[in-house]
Amino acid sequence: MIRRLVYAILGLGSVVLVIGGAGFGWLWATLPETDGTIEVPVIEQPVQVYRDDSGIAHIFAKSSRDAYFALGFVHAQDRLWQMETMRRFGAGRLAEVLGPAALASDKWMRTLGLYRLAERQFEDLSEPVRTALNLYAAGVNARIAHSRRLPWGVPALEFAFLGFTPEPWRPADSLVWGKIMAAQLGGNWRDEILRTRLARKLAPERVGELLQLIVSLREYQYA
Repeated sequence: MIRRLVYAILGLGSVVLVIGGAGFGWLWATLPETDGTIEVPVIEQPVQVYRDDSGIAHIFAKSSRDAYFALGFVHAQDRLWQMETMRRFGAGRLAEVLGPAALASDKWMRTLGLYRLAERQFEDLSEPVRTALNLYAAGVNARIAHSRRLPWGVPALEFAFLGFTPEPWRPADSLVWGKIMAAQLGGNWRDEILRTRLARKLAPERVGELLQLIVSLREYQYA
């Protein structure tokens, strides 16, 4: 009886060690590769990426084209999950991977139309800027393609947990970041709408007085 119990404990311990070791190995494999050589398309000459003691990447390239490509690749190595969630947030597509809880956010972002603006903005940019954005996107996509050779074929734990792989990166995905940040920094947009509506009915000095009263009431409320 005791012998069977010992065998059972040893067997269970072995299973735990194997599963734990496999899990650790998989997680380790999804970390950015900081040593060796990675062969990728597009770049014209070899690019060196050095990471300092803080993990910050320093890119040494012989042309701006190669530098833009390498920057996209390195960014995707380090923070592709954040990039994926932010572009989906800007495009109103979070619910596709996060479920109904994200529907309200998606509806609001699609109403604002930030991603549509980003797509139109790309068409209006100068040729050098469009080239830079295309090269950056090519670098991100090279990292995504490279990750298919990693365990489970995904670049980060979050993708495996949710069961999907990221779509190819587009220039508009980069541009929508700036529009999201502008929207977040423009937190007084409700006050601007209120000012516009009041200006249609009141004299300018009255609008200023009323808005100052509103600010004072808010300060009193949160004091």
